[in-house]
Amino acid sequence: MNKRTAIVAGGTSGIGLAVANLLAESGHRVAVGSRRIPASQRREQLGHDVEETALVQHLDVGCGDSIDRFVRIVTERLGTPQILVNAAGIYRETFLGEGDSANWFEQIDVNLSGPYRMIRAVFPGMIRSGWGRIVNIASTAASTGAPGYAGYCASKAGLVGLTRAVSKEGAPHGINCVSISPTWVETPMMERALQRHVLNRDIDIEQARANVTDSNPQGRVVQPGEIAAIVAFCCSEAAPALTNEDIQVNAGADW
Repeated sequence: MNKRTAIVAGGTSGIGLAVANLLAESGHRVAVGSRRIPASQRREQLGHDVEETALVQHLDVGCGDSIDRFVRIVTERLGTPQILVNAAGIYRETFLGEGDSANWFEQIDVNLSGPYRMIRAVFPGMIRSGWGRIVNIASTAASTGAPGYAGYCASKAGLVGLTRAVSKEGAPHGINCVSISPTWVETPMMERALQRHVLNRDIDIEQARANVTDSNPQGRVVQPGEIAAIVAFCCSEAAPALTNEDIQVNAGADW
């Protein structure tokens, strides 16, 4: 296997953390970007494989300067990035008649404009390398809707559209781009969503968790490692023609 330099945006928790660990385990040089955890604590969140080999740096995908600085450091220390996994994302449950539009714009900026900025930052290097793999973590929310999720649904639908456009630009240069759209995955983001369900729907945490589980025809919650395994395959040498696709990991659920 060719060892590549991989960037995982949002790589210190949930799906991103599982992806970072698996890519490192597969032998890649992994650069993890996060805006949430202080630098002194970030490495403690990572598994052994990433801890030994990863570069862990502050990264705010909502800030172009932060992205440019991050990519420059990665390139200097690990080499030209040839794998990009956009796993950074936020979720704000806001109904259309509530408050202002700040939550809408924040979700669009992080979930859609963030991946766009990241792709622009690494695309020229991938073109020069003649090889690239870009995986955008979208959601089943990209293809359905729910009350209170306007910003999240719109941002993830836009991310799928961005994926398809990037795949067309990248194809002549050996650059593949896919999105992966999971249903509920057992992550800190899901836990925060459950807490909001408790507050907004007057139920306890056990009922909130049961509602999510029962909404899945398989009667379970998808695990981050399941998504990471698909990401690793998409980024491998085994999938040269896998591009321009949204991969649904929904366990039979619509949402």
